[in-house]
Amino acid sequence: MTSPGPVRLPDATAPPAAPARAPARRPLLRQGRRLQLVGFAFVVPALLFFAVFKFGPMIWAVELSFTDFDMVSTPEWVGIENYVKLADNPVFRASLLNTFVYIAGSTGLIAIIGLALALAVSTAVPGARACMTAMFLTNLMPIIAVTLVWRFLLHPFGLINQLLAPFGFGRVDWLTDDDLAMLAIIAVTAWRFAPYFMVVYLAGLLAIPRDYYEAAEIDGAGPVRRLVHITLPLLMPTIFFVVVVSALLSSRIFLMPYIMTGGGPGDATRVLSMLIYETGFSYMKMGEAAAISVVHFAIMQDFTVLQMRIFMRNERAIA
Repeated sequence: MTSPGPVRLPDATAPPAAPARAPARRPLLRQGRRLQLVGFAFVVPALLFFAVFKFGPMIWAVELSFTDFDMVSTPEWVGIENYVKLADNPVFRASLLNTFVYIAGSTGLIAIIGLALALAVSTAVPGARACMTAMFLTNLMPIIAVTLVWRFLLHPFGLINQLLAPFGFGRVDWLTDDDLAMLAIIAVTAWRFAPYFMVVYLAGLLAIPRDYYEAAEIDGAGPVRRLVHITLPLLMPTIFFVVVVSALLSSRIFLMPYIMTGGGPGDATRVLSMLIYETGFSYMKMGEAAAISVVHFAIMQDFTVLQMRIFMRNERAIA
């Protein structure tokens, strides 16, 4: 049996071995760039769509608002003359006031009725889900069909007046009275859109933990106190969403006043969207119509920013 050879000790004077090199990161970088390019390729069609059909026309409308254009001749630059005319136009002032009244009335009714319907449906009453489905069907009906049906219902000899006659009500001119025409349109708007926002409220109610209600019930809090101190504070983000979306939706309303009243009687129901259409396509004053649309957009933008600031302030106060 042979003895093992002598063991060699490492030489202390020899240079240390070089550390192993880390794997090259170039393949990973290339793969990341490839994924970025693929993602950008998916986004480009949407960006082109918005640039061509939304932001491009918006920029062109702003430029057109400083011109005199009748859709036939070449646009002529007039500066801020169109905006000066709007300040002196009584029809514009009346339409602006009607727009604010319509937005405030329809938004308030939609927010309140939608919340009331959601609270009613969220209870364990038998048949609540079936009622929710039936109410939501109103939102699926075409807006033109809804408008035409309600126009006949609100006729002086329509079904609404026939139902009110046994209670001592005489003939009510819902759509031809200066004081009732706008209220009628606001009511129809709430009937049309409140069920949709009812579903939004239901989603917010389902997101509230049930532990809060159980703890409050153990402490002796009644339904009203639970609503005021638990439901409404925790539902504030949903309420804010409903108010902003319904306000923006109401600001663009056109078909309801156009079909039901035609802007009348007089200028009682003429809103800015109708005035834009009439100025641009009936009177062929596209420059003034573009100026009205720019003012309309600016007002709605300021209104949305104001609502967001109020909401953020309330959120900080609650936190």
